[in-house]
Amino acid sequence: MEYTVAYLERILARMASSQDAPDPLLVKRLFYHLRPGTFEATERATTHFADLLGLVERNPSLAQGLRFHLLGLLQVKNVGSLLRDSGILPDRTFGVELWRRLRFKMLPPAPTPDSLRDWMDEMLAPGDAEWIASLSPTLWQRLFAALDLANIDAPMAASLKANLIDTINGLSHRIASAGLDPELLRIEPTLEAYASPFLAQHEEIAALLAHYRDPTQPHLDSSQAMVILDQCEDVLERIRRRSVSVGTSVNLTLQSARLQQQMARVRQLLKLLEADTALHRADLLTQLWLTLSAASGERYNVSNLMSATTGRLAYQVTQHAGQTGQHYIADNGHELRNMFLSAAGGGIIIACMALLKVLIVKAHLVPFQEALLISLNYALGFILIFVLHFSVATKQPAMTASLMAHTIARARSDAHENRILESFVTSVYASQFAAIAGNLLLAFATAALLANALSYYLGVQPVDALKAQKLLAEINLAVPMNLFYAAVAAVGLFLSGIVSGYYDNKCVYERIPERLARLSWPARLISQRGWHGLVQYIGGHLGGLTGNAFFGFYLGMVAAFGALSGLPLDIRHIAFSSANFAYGWQALGWQLPWLTIVLSATGVLMIGMMNLTVSFALAFYLALRAANLSRKEALPLLKRTMLAMLIAPWLIFKLRGKEPTLE
Repeated sequence: MEYTVAYLERILARMASSQDAPDPLLVKRLFYHLRPGTFEATERATTHFADLLGLVERNPSLAQGLRFHLLGLLQVKNVGSLLRDSGILPDRTFGVELWRRLRFKMLPPAPTPDSLRDWMDEMLAPGDAEWIASLSPTLWQRLFAALDLANIDAPMAASLKANLIDTINGLSHRIASAGLDPELLRIEPTLEAYASPFLAQHEEIAALLAHYRDPTQPHLDSSQAMVILDQCEDVLERIRRRSVSVGTSVNLTLQSARLQQQMARVRQLLKLLEADTALHRADLLTQLWLTLSAASGERYNVSNLMSATTGRLAYQVTQHAGQTGQHYIADNGHELRNMFLSAAGGGIIIACMALLKVLIVKAHLVPFQEALLISLNYALGFILIFVLHFSVATKQPAMTASLMAHTIARARSDAHENRILESFVTSVYASQFAAIAGNLLLAFATAALLANALSYYLGVQPVDALKAQKLLAEINLAVPMNLFYAAVAAVGLFLSGIVSGYYDNKCVYERIPERLARLSWPARLISQRGWHGLVQYIGGHLGGLTGNAFFGFYLGMVAAFGALSGLPLDIRHIAFSSANFAYGWQALGWQLPWLTIVLSATGVLMIGMMNLTVSFALAFYLALRAANLSRKEALPLLKRTMLAMLIAPWLIFKLRGKEPTLE
């Protein structure tokens, strides 16, 4: 239906003529005509709203009809739930709330007839918050003035004030109760040792509200309550800072986010309760309406719950990954040489892992046994590389991306950001080049030596001609799916970095080393000293061990799932591809056409580029979002960083001799 002013006037006239009982349906119809069309810009809402103002400002009878139905809506619907709960995370654990929202996605709940919150959720469409927020506050003030909301009858004023007082009191009770949560007390013991500001705020607010319930009680202003709420915020900030050293959890994050939302709502409602001028009250009502309209429909939204509660956990995970990433960046020739040697050690083990995989496949086991043995081969091999302080080149991007993102997010200006980006990219590129060279060259050389040695000394040919053709086809640049499979492997590299960071955080937060040390039976098996050393090692390396184990099982199981399901799923990894190139070439007597050699060698390099690019992009984007950058801020920065990585060789020449700027 095309918008015209006549539609607005007709609905307002209907409101003016129907003042026997408030009709929420008329308010819905009026709101529908204020909403911009599907293909109209949000600015169109300003025109619609100006038309409404023109009608109610010129026609007092129309203004009176709209006023009657709006105020009547507050009488026939329950306002408390809207003010108390809308835009505030529910008091449930993360798992329970997530399951609840998923169930409501499949079978939506029936709305409560007398709930103003349910009524608003039905009235507001997902995109309404955007155009409502685009309206100038002046327009809302003019509407409140035209409706003369500053002068309402005494019974209505008393009812609204009672709702406001009850909501503030209920929220204050919830804040006090949440302040005694065992998780908060464990992270911040001072809440038990000294007077808790979460309890003090309730005492202060209760005394403040006593006057509004009974005017004979002493009158207090909200300044002291605001100070105590600031102290509560300080406690939450200390908990956030301490989480760097003691870790965090999803439920602790949920609790902190909920407390912040509740305290912000209490501040908002206290200001509204004490507003002494019509203009100030109109201002506060506008802010409250914008807050409530933006939160409409969020209580059943899964993505909003995830972003609101897992953001800080994601920050912790990427912080731990970023701390690990510092070890993957070389700043001088000595460190580059060490990185090359470390990657070379990893390349030797990868060549052995590639050979073991060939032998496992050659045994023709049942699919599950084969998948399990291949996964264990990968997982134990990666863990061995980690324990021996060797490295896998493709694991660097997922780690260094987090460090880079958090460093860039703290940039003080665009120029500072550019300097950090240039210096960081050159350091990462040089380090990555050294690591890839170590993995690639030693994986190829070790595989060639192993295959030749087995053939010459033992008369065993590990790879037959048919398998050799298959291995070469898996790295051939002319087969486009190889690059897609390299991207699939890159997702595993990214996820392994997340798993590493998650378990590093979990190890600290749940104090796993201290709990392991309390076990007595392992000490009887391997001696007290041996168990103590093992516990210390686990405490410092749990994330690395679990991340490498996860990556090994990911590589083994994804390929097996693709083979069993018939889906185009497999993995390609640069170091394994390099080793397979050597095994395939040797099996064919080192006799390959030049075109095959070129396509295979180029295919290995392109597989490596896909491994690195995809895993870096995913980790970098996640770290930017975890550092509280919006999607609009993160995407351009991601594009700039990826472009800088492509031109890194020229940047290295440009910045030659300069120290990297990582601070």
